[in-house]
Amino acid sequence: MKRVAALLAATVVLGVALQAWVSHEKGTSAATEDGCASCHANMTGIEESHASLSCAACHLGAPRSTQKAIAHAGLVRIPGNVDDMDRTCGSAGCHDALPHRLRANIMTTMNGVVSVDRWVFGEQPTPTARTPITALGHSRADSHLRNLCGSCHLGNTKTDYGPLDENSRGGGCLACHLRRTASHDVHPALSVKPEPIACFGCHARSGRVSLNIDGWQEFTGDAGTATLRTLADGRVVKQGLGDVHAERGMGCVDCHGSWEVMGNGAEALHREDQSTLQCTDCHVLGAPVTRTLEELDAESMKVASLEGFATRGRRFLTVQKSGVALVNTFVADGGLFLTGKYSGRTAPMRAPTQACREKGHEALSCGSCHEAWVPQCVSCHTRFDADGGMFDLLANAEAPGEWLEEGGDVFAEPASLGVRELADGGRRIEEFAPGMVLTLDGKFHRLFAPVFAHTVRREVRSCEGCHHDPVTLGYGRGALRFDGRTWSFVPRFPLRAEDGLPEDAWIGFLKTRGFDSTTRENTRPFTVAEQLRILSAVP
Repeated sequence: MKRVAALLAATVVLGVALQAWVSHEKGTSAATEDGCASCHANMTGIEESHASLSCAACHLGAPRSTQKAIAHAGLVRIPGNVDDMDRTCGSAGCHDALPHRLRANIMTTMNGVVSVDRWVFGEQPTPTARTPITALGHSRADSHLRNLCGSCHLGNTKTDYGPLDENSRGGGCLACHLRRTASHDVHPALSVKPEPIACFGCHARSGRVSLNIDGWQEFTGDAGTATLRTLADGRVVKQGLGDVHAERGMGCVDCHGSWEVMGNGAEALHREDQSTLQCTDCHVLGAPVTRTLEELDAESMKVASLEGFATRGRRFLTVQKSGVALVNTFVADGGLFLTGKYSGRTAPMRAPTQACREKGHEALSCGSCHEAWVPQCVSCHTRFDADGGMFDLLANAEAPGEWLEEGGDVFAEPASLGVRELADGGRRIEEFAPGMVLTLDGKFHRLFAPVFAHTVRREVRSCEGCHHDPVTLGYGRGALRFDGRTWSFVPRFPLRAEDGLPEDAWIGFLKTRGFDSTTRENTRPFTVAEQLRILSAVP
């Protein structure tokens, strides 16, 4: 009897699944979805671009049935997660070109984060490798990532529509394009224009750009009379100088368009490999390179149309590295202009001043002079407590052991400068900040990382602020003096026993270190010869 009962049960399940498949295959136009409408007739809120689609086009299931068990067979409650995007958002006839690009996206793979972490733990020979987060095992480095870093990637499955807040992470397509949360009778809406809060959950950590751009600085000690804010994760920040672009109403996607954010399908190994945008794409040094509306690729054409920029005769600026158009820019009357996607405000984009073009400054990145400050945590201690308990962010389950972090002094000051060696044999001077100055499992590491903090100002560092500033040169904070013949330096912080350098230093005074002192294989601090040349350039 038990075998008969089991066979009958299996037959019922198979029948439900088969009816669901047949119902879906026969057609999913909105007019045939009597089953969905019988229960969800009062549903409102679907934005215009998706309103003509059937429920099953996104949610699958069996829309013709009025029986819940049948109608919900194979239902995808929250479409757009990486594990279902081929059947939902990226299905044939919809956004079918995007799943491939999203899977190769640095925000999905986290190649750079995983590579650097494993390299620091001594588990791989290089900080640059194809190391997708989905391949994490349970080594020391991988458990560290699972405990502290594993939720900040697009492949993290979204299990709830909202709220869209400081802690929102993951969700594949919805990680960026969810516009509002749902209620019982209001469908969540999507937008081609991601809101800055969608970026915040991941980008308010590490480089902290979602905080920096609005001037929010982490701090320790007395904040004085500064305006304070407590973040959802408990960190306290104070108000400082924000980015000039944000002050004028610009947001993330005003600069970072779809081809950059979603990638072009090539798997990047570090953030800078996928990011193609440069300041000089808008603040052009020479004659602008443009495209007409008719010359846009299909995706850019669609975005331009949805955002109201598809004006015939308009000439759009292009990204120098990729050739993709910046659809909210245009050339008119001999000038270059940008219209904010959020603010709707149109403003001129000025060319760099003559000082930016002076001999000796050609290799400087724009941020080297124009970024007011970068967040700097100069000392951390990371240890593993085998007796503790952690939450595995990939398995979404409790796990034995716990990684504990203790932070040191935090600063919001101009960055140190260093060198990136380019593939063509050239070099570029870029900003660097303490990336890993920490003791890990009893071993001390002093690594700086390239950074672009998004704290751009029109005002720039003074000549002395670059050439005679010990933090800029990598020595750390202290007194740098010249007696007419020789330079001397007295550090503010005590020397660490592990390597004899001050707590906040990258290199010793008039000494240097190699490529292994940074989190990239092609970046380094200044050599002694370069330091002397910098010091002597300004009387």
